[in-house]
Amino acid sequence: MTERKRFQCLNCGHRFETEVLTPEERREAKREDRPVYGIACPKCHRTDIRSGWG
Repeated sequence: MTERKRFQCLNCGHRFETEVLTPEERREAKREDRPVYGIACPKCHRTDIRSGWG
């Protein structure tokens, strides 16, 4: 079951929430050779982000 997490873009400062895979789901996807994608900012599409809104 996915979980919601907060992120902040280090490029444009946009704050957003998104669904992420749990560690168990990530391991299962890799075992089945399914793609596991990184998180990207919905505003500028960069992947340099950090967890939380601090």
